[in-house]
Amino acid sequence: MPAPVRVGIIANPVSARDIRRVISHAAGLPLGERANMLLRIVAALAACGTDEVWLMPEGEGLRAHFERMLPALAADCADPLPAIVWVEMPVSGHTADSTRAAEIMHQAGLSAILVLGGDGTHRAVVKGCGKTPIAGISTGTNNAFPPMREATVTAFAAGLYAAGKIPAEAAVRRNKCLHIRRFGADNTLLQHDLALIDAAILNERMLGAKAIGDADTLRTIVVTQASVEAVGLSAIAAMLHPLDRHEAGGLVLELIPPAGEHAAAQAAVALQAVMAPGTVKTITVAACTRLFSDGLYTLSGQNGLIALDGEREIAFRTHERIEISLQENAFYTVDTAAALHYAARHRLTAHPVSQGETS
Repeated sequence: MPAPVRVGIIANPVSARDIRRVISHAAGLPLGERANMLLRIVAALAACGTDEVWLMPEGEGLRAHFERMLPALAADCADPLPAIVWVEMPVSGHTADSTRAAEIMHQAGLSAILVLGGDGTHRAVVKGCGKTPIAGISTGTNNAFPPMREATVTAFAAGLYAAGKIPAEAAVRRNKCLHIRRFGADNTLLQHDLALIDAAILNERMLGAKAIGDADTLRTIVVTQASVEAVGLSAIAAMLHPLDRHEAGGLVLELIPPAGEHAAAQAAVALQAVMAPGTVKTITVAACTRLFSDGLYTLSGQNGLIALDGEREIAFRTHERIEISLQENAFYTVDTAAALHYAARHRLTAHPVSQGETS
């Protein structure tokens, strides 16, 4: 018998609830709507012949909302619903839950993992998903990584791939990431983390709130990609040098603070970028250079913080050294557009209509 078709879902129940949503007048995403998104995803996966859907447990009430509405979906759905499997794991309410759930799904051999969240959630999943491709669905505040697309469409593409109807070479893409390492005075590795989109050096000492609310302390931004449609720090780079997520290399931007420090730099340029929903900031950039996989950005002799994909994560001191490198082919994603183009060209979802059958 053929192996069962199994797809995972990791849904962050609290994405898009940070301070940036409050100060920018952006709408949040209540649990009820998140549960509706899960239902739409399950319906799309059912249409693709998925046998099992594995979900990350959580403690915010998303599961209760989802399970309460599941019988109605089963009654209305034209296809048998896949079995719902809740991953057995402790829940802490932190991003480590997403990483652990991804590890379990990868080790279990699931074909793909659908991720509902922002850049931070996807970053956490990438830490644990190994070579299992992920399909991103945007529900966060800053969404440079997951595209803004209806969840049903993404789930349909991922389901067709998971069912073996679309080959990996047509549906799966390799992606870049940044590795951030902090070394002590004796060259001991103290911390190692990664970022999918950007790593920013801030002239701050206290981690405080995760989200970056003030751009005035930004000093350096390293990005893997720079889309003109993105929101966040990578949007600054995009206004100077748009860079596709699958194009080789990244960018390093050296910034000048508004107070005028280093204002004599001849290469400086002031530009506007969308830093958060409803927020357009003017940023002064002193230099923009390329960073490739054989290069290394280093920093030492100062205090500061490093924000990874828009969230403060690492504090460093003058006696420590920071190294940032770029890795090509770091993890895999389902390319929704490419997968569905393949399905259309090969008429994977088209079937002849028998005599007497109506549309």
